[in-house]
Amino acid sequence: MLNKSNNLNTLRKGGWFSNRSAAFQRDLLECGIAKDFEASEALYHHGDTVNGIFAVLEGGVQITVPADDGQEFVIHREGAGFWVGDLALFADSSRLVSVVVTQTTRALFFPNSRVTKLVQEKPDYVRDFYALSHENMQTALRIVANLVVTGTEKRLALRLLHLDEGTSKSDGWIEVSQEELAEMIAVSQPTLHRSLHRLADLGLVEVGYGRVLLKDRRGLIANCQN
Repeated sequence: MLNKSNNLNTLRKGGWFSNRSAAFQRDLLECGIAKDFEASEALYHHGDTVNGIFAVLEGGVQITVPADDGQEFVIHREGAGFWVGDLALFADSSRLVSVVVTQTTRALFFPNSRVTKLVQEKPDYVRDFYALSHENMQTALRIVANLVVTGTEKRLALRLLHLDEGTSKSDGWIEVSQEELAEMIAVSQPTLHRSLHRLADLGLVEVGYGRVLLKDRRGLIANCQN
């Protein structure tokens, strides 16, 4: 049973969980186990046997995927309110990605056995979990679509706008290194550096050490439309 002291407001503010029925929310939260992670700890690795799903309460995670040469690349970051681990849940298969904590993070873990029992008792709930997979697939398709956009600066702006939606920092900074940003938009670090600082010169972003702040979202969106 989840301790009531945990901050669950973030989960109810928007997205998949907030759109579920009160009964589903209550029943699922009763399956949750609060867990704390330090930066660089993994919720799970690519190839691991599926063991359940996770919801980020505080902090953030990054998702990496393996290329055919065996290297893993960062493709996305998310903060509080993010749910992950659903894709392999009912497939009884291995993980397709790695999910690693980027900062001190508190998450809820929903063991496979508890979720399976919940769905067996209330079969209609399987639709709710498919809705989660649908939402995460939308995110994945958005990442792919933005990645094939022509023009490094436009791809960078689109990626920053997407990352900003998932930031859980009250000051608005996106915690991401230039190396990771370069991986996310498939360019070299020197190319990323030039594009990032051009956006900074235009007053659209501010660049810090291992982080970026969006100063003018409307201007950044307009820049993408040029």
